[in-house]
Amino acid sequence: MKTHAQLWNICMDIYREMFRKSTPKANIELLIKSGEAEKPNFFMKYYLNIAKQEAIVEKHIKKNKLKKMEAQKIRFNIYLGSSPIVSKIFKEMIK
Repeated sequence: MKTHAQLWNICMDIYREMFRKSTPKANIELLIKSGEAEKPNFFMKYYLNIAKQEAIVEKHIKKNKLKKMEAQKIRFNIYLGSSPIVSKIFKEMIK
């Protein structure tokens, strides 16, 4: 069983990859250090379609050999967390 810290590190790896592949591209570490990630809904400036997000999440789940409950925790945190938005239409609406 992975510790909370290990699961959080996996989440951060997923966020790093998602924001690196989003439009526009971003470095989540720099967003955190600059304070940008503290702003409400900061992640809504970035787009990455759901199929790509799911592929990234599943790749990390498999790579880290997570148990079913651990995988669910990761999915829950990523999809309800600060991942890039999945709808171009919604992104256009909030400009």
